[in-house]
Amino acid sequence: MRKRLKGFIPALLAAAAMAVLLGGCGQKASKEDPGPAVPATEAQTQKQTEPVTETQRATETETETETETETPQLIQSVDYTSKDGSIKITLPDNTWKVTQDVDEMRVFKSDPDATINIVHADNETTIKNQNICATKEDLDEWLTEQYPDENAYDIEEFVNGTFEDVQTYEYVVKYNTQARMWAYMVTYAILQGDNENAYVLTGTVGEENKNLLDEVKKSVESFRVLNDETLKTVTSEVITGKTQKTTETVATNTVSSQELTSLNSYGTNATLVTNDAVNVRLSPGTDADILTSLDKSTNVTVTGETSNWFQVSIQGNTGYIRKDFLIYPTGNTATNSTNAQTEAQTSAATSSELSTATNYGSTATLYASSDVNIRSAPGTDNAVIGSLGTGNSVTVVGETDNWFIVSVGGSTGYVSKSYLVNSAPASTGTSTGTSTGTGETGTSTGTSTGTGTGNSGSTGSSRIGGTIVSASADTLTIAGDDGNTYNVYYGGASQDTQDGLYDGVYVEVDVDNSQSSSDSLYATNVKGY
Repeated sequence: MRKRLKGFIPALLAAAAMAVLLGGCGQKASKEDPGPAVPATEAQTQKQTEPVTETQRATETETETETETETPQLIQSVDYTSKDGSIKITLPDNTWKVTQDVDEMRVFKSDPDATINIVHADNETTIKNQNICATKEDLDEWLTEQYPDENAYDIEEFVNGTFEDVQTYEYVVKYNTQARMWAYMVTYAILQGDNENAYVLTGTVGEENKNLLDEVKKSVESFRVLNDETLKTVTSEVITGKTQKTTETVATNTVSSQELTSLNSYGTNATLVTNDAVNVRLSPGTDADILTSLDKSTNVTVTGETSNWFQVSIQGNTGYIRKDFLIYPTGNTATNSTNAQTEAQTSAATSSELSTATNYGSTATLYASSDVNIRSAPGTDNAVIGSLGTGNSVTVVGETDNWFIVSVGGSTGYVSKSYLVNSAPASTGTSTGTSTGTGETGTSTGTSTGTGTGNSGSTGSSRIGGTIVSASADTLTIAGDDGNTYNVYYGGASQDTQDGLYDGVYVEVDVDNSQSSSDSLYATNVKGY
């Protein structure tokens, strides 16, 4: 028995093993085979358990893979170079999408509502259209025009800098008004030369999210120009990275320091009046700390000036106010008849005129239309250093808004534009005849002959007054006070008018008769009222 039992057990195990193999491939055991009942149950268990477990694992793995694919990994600080290779910017992360990439405009967007626009302007017209605000006051004025309500916005930051011939401006505005398009706006402008090349970056954040604002601001500041060596240096070494704030502080302080080198102390005081609410700063630059603020129509004691700022005394403290925020007292607004005020006004007017000076780099010859003085500086209150007779020629080397810069005997002087013309006046003619009679009751006979050009056949200059009935870019039609209608060319004339020249404005026109004709008068100066 034991031998048989011993022989049966190996056989039973072998059968069970076969059943396992068959069961594992999906084969059914024979109903007539009573032997492998227990092993069949094990095989069936393996059939039900092992393949299902493998399937579950495969399914779970696939599900995990699909989940990972649907949610890509967030990558921060993603560099983007434009298609033409001209600019580069570091975007906050890889969720930002590029929606436009051409030289004039690059646009980047991200959710939540945030955008970065990069505008490239390469001529004076398109640059002016960008409305770059060079001072905090200019920005405040521009914003007020759009949002006149009180407390509609806050200027949270304004920084400007200078690097060689490149100016940079960066400002952050928070909008509080319900009518806003976004909660924050970051502007970063780079202006090269005299309106010859500019990049303006604008970042906007649609919700009050300071973290997102910081990301957008950091991205805007990362902007680099790659195809211009000067701008490449500025944006790579001065404006970006850790050196940015330090560089900006140094640059703005340099501006103030340079401005102070032009300081001219009057030695006495004058009184001017604020034409708007304005900040008084500790030094002549918008980067300087604010000493105090003044309301419109406030009398201010002026003690000196720089090229662009007045030095003022406020309760014993010295401060500086931009020149375009102070005006001379008129009417009952303020009165001060001291010589100091006259000196301040004269100096300010001269300084303002000199700030518009342009040197030609070459010379031109003009002629005096009548006797005229040559002055030491542009202004009738300045010293006379010479004179020109009618028809005398003079060498012109430059100009300001209203004066020609002339060279006489190696010295520089200034002549009012109203008295210099392109060609020498025509001959005034000759007069012949005889006179007979006695005392005041005598009679005179004779003839007079001569030549001349101009509306009245005369030389020199004359003046007409009247009302503009039609105006174009360089021609005015004027209904004169004398009842005549005049066509006046004023393309080369100086202008003195606050609101421009248009229909209905009363004007006084200085006319150069030597260049005028019966059809058109040549204006040297137009003053509007």
